[in-house]
Amino acid sequence: MSLPPDLRVLVRRLASTSPDDLPRLCPILIKHVIRCAGPLSAPHDLKPKDNSSEASVLIHKFKTHIGSLLNGRSPGGRFAAIILVKAVIDVGGWECLRLSEPWVRGLISLLRKPGSSAAKELGIVALARIYTLLHGYQTLTREIATPTVASFVEACLQIIKPPASGVPLRLPTSLVETVVDALATLVPLYPATLRPTGNQMREAVRRYVAPTSSDNYVVTQPLSRASRRLLISLHHTAPKNGSSEEWAKTFNGFINISHATADQVFRAVQESWESAVGYNAQRVSVDGEPSGGGSSIEELPSWSGLLAGSERLVGLLELIADCFRCPTRTPVAIPLGAVMDLVSRVSLLMPPAPGQDDRYQLNPAIGREEKDQLWSVLPDIHVAASQLLLSIVQRLGRTVICLARDMLDQMARMFRSTRHIPSGHKNAFLLAKELLLITGPTLDKLTVDSLGLLIQACCRDLLDVAGYTQEPKQDPTPATNGAKGTKGTKGKAPSGNADAFLAPQSKLAAVLVADPAHQAVAGELLTVLLSRLPQGHLSPDSRGLIDRTAILCHNKDAMLASCLYPYKDKNGRYYPSILPFLIRQFPQDQEVEVLRSNLRAPKASSHEAFDPNSCLEALLEEPNEEMTFGVIGDSELQLRPSGGDEKAAEIVIPTFLPNVDVESETRPFVPQETAKLGSSAAEPDQTSPWGLAQSPLKRKGEELDSGVSKRLEKGKDVEMPLKPAPAPVQDVAAEDDNDSDSEGSVQIDMTFDDEDEDEDEDEGGDNVE
Repeated sequence: MSLPPDLRVLVRRLASTSPDDLPRLCPILIKHVIRCAGPLSAPHDLKPKDNSSEASVLIHKFKTHIGSLLNGRSPGGRFAAIILVKAVIDVGGWECLRLSEPWVRGLISLLRKPGSSAAKELGIVALARIYTLLHGYQTLTREIATPTVASFVEACLQIIKPPASGVPLRLPTSLVETVVDALATLVPLYPATLRPTGNQMREAVRRYVAPTSSDNYVVTQPLSRASRRLLISLHHTAPKNGSSEEWAKTFNGFINISHATADQVFRAVQESWESAVGYNAQRVSVDGEPSGGGSSIEELPSWSGLLAGSERLVGLLELIADCFRCPTRTPVAIPLGAVMDLVSRVSLLMPPAPGQDDRYQLNPAIGREEKDQLWSVLPDIHVAASQLLLSIVQRLGRTVICLARDMLDQMARMFRSTRHIPSGHKNAFLLAKELLLITGPTLDKLTVDSLGLLIQACCRDLLDVAGYTQEPKQDPTPATNGAKGTKGTKGKAPSGNADAFLAPQSKLAAVLVADPAHQAVAGELLTVLLSRLPQGHLSPDSRGLIDRTAILCHNKDAMLASCLYPYKDKNGRYYPSILPFLIRQFPQDQEVEVLRSNLRAPKASSHEAFDPNSCLEALLEEPNEEMTFGVIGDSELQLRPSGGDEKAAEIVIPTFLPNVDVESETRPFVPQETAKLGSSAAEPDQTSPWGLAQSPLKRKGEELDSGVSKRLEKGKDVEMPLKPAPAPVQDVAAEDDNDSDSEGSVQIDMTFDDEDEDEDEDEGGDNVE
């Protein structure tokens, strides 16, 4: 192996640079270390001799420089040494790990000495990395990790130990978060070694698990999540095989604390909830403010006030959700009944509608202010409960199929109070998608109807971002207070808002849902609503809204699902497919091409297949001709060439969505009337699942279904029987026939014979052009 020049440069820089100037050279030094990964990870002598290779000599000098800087008196040199140790361990592998014991002891001594918070934070990160890599080698674990990891944990706990006087800890939040993250990482790796310090770690992080506004310190969300992970992972330190029992004990303790907190927070309402697992609600005093918590290790810090209580309840629900995300040492028995009982209690309490405070039996001993505050914090509690349900579904998967319907009902109920919160939308969309993937096809109509509000919110969020939301029109002219025409009275001109005369250029609703993750989740749910829900249970308005959203938002997956799962109403009529829009928006997509070339509708009188896209192929014959689509009245979408050939065939797609607003990509489409030929009293033809009528034409050698075709010379018109458009298209032929001046287009359904049969028809059979 050729020796890289970076190794010589690295050794020369460390020898010639003052230790105080090394921190500013750290980015360059790290780059040199990464390029020396080959020599550092290759086997080399511990003590190079006279005949040793140049690489062994340089590596020995390099490691000696790091040790000197680590044990030196210069703060800048110690800072650079910590960074170099971390870089060497990352690229050196086993060869550098087996020589890391002096570095480990030097880093632990730095944590115990007074120093900068940045150096201590980097030292904790480097030591956690070393102990994580040592765990893969039993010999190195026994020689290096086991003798030193307990000292490292004690040094970390000494850093974050709160003062006895109750004064807040004067440390950067990032340092505390780093310490807690390192402890949560090492506890599952060295449970037996860290068993004596379990209670100390629980005492150190109990104040960060579910913080409230009544605390005299500020806790960030990353620190809170790391503390919960450490608290849950302490069951690994249980002796022998008692980790599963310890986990169950801890989990049930979280459930009981949550119920006790809910007793205080919900005291303004006399709940109709009854526990299904035998929990008895505690007697709550109505004097003073709600309060809870305690000073023991098993309890969380005390809190006071309804706002603090709601924050504690939200933190406990998030803590229970994290129990499903953190791995366990052995299989555990999850009390799902107790969890669903807690979620049911939270979901049954809903904020009353305006003017309907008598929906619940309120506690008359509680003041109006506390009741209003309860309704204001209830949506945050519902968001946390939906996150708990989502964590259960994501962890257990299809094993929760027996609880999926109850979860869906609880989610739909809680969404009514969280629909004005963007995070509530995102959690509800994720949960609905996971549940529908499990149990969607088995839902009944009542459950599908309960998802109407969720479907509208999903489509609204997508249309907001796409810019298709129709805001209600407001009259910019304010009304006067005085009555017009009254003698001697003049209406007072009210103070008007000058900005109301201007069209708003930005929409607040679109800003709230502009998160790419939110849009992605809403788009996935839109596809699941079409592919997993029984389409017969959806209302025509809901299915039309979903199709319209898929078209306007260019959601290919949802449009494909709409074509594959057509909608059939209660009368057995298939509604038209959005396949033309899908082909127009994604003409080069392979999935769309496969669907277009393989989608066929069965014929009633023949076993041959009918291509519902033949009309569209006729329209797309001219490559330079653009297609536009727009609105016809309130009930039809029309796809036609924008060139202007009045005799060109048109595809008229009736739709069941009222007030469809589809804008053309090329230019606005001017609504025109389209005439349909055929008597409304005639028998309707059997329609295909994609909403196109069967063609009256057959292939060669077969008779027509009705009437006799007339053979004419090439270039002359052809008489053929026309059948009425399939339901639910309304027949307007009677109105158009009376108007002799109108030039309405004619809707005809046609199929094209194969090219290899044209020659045979020219020779023998009737040729129909």
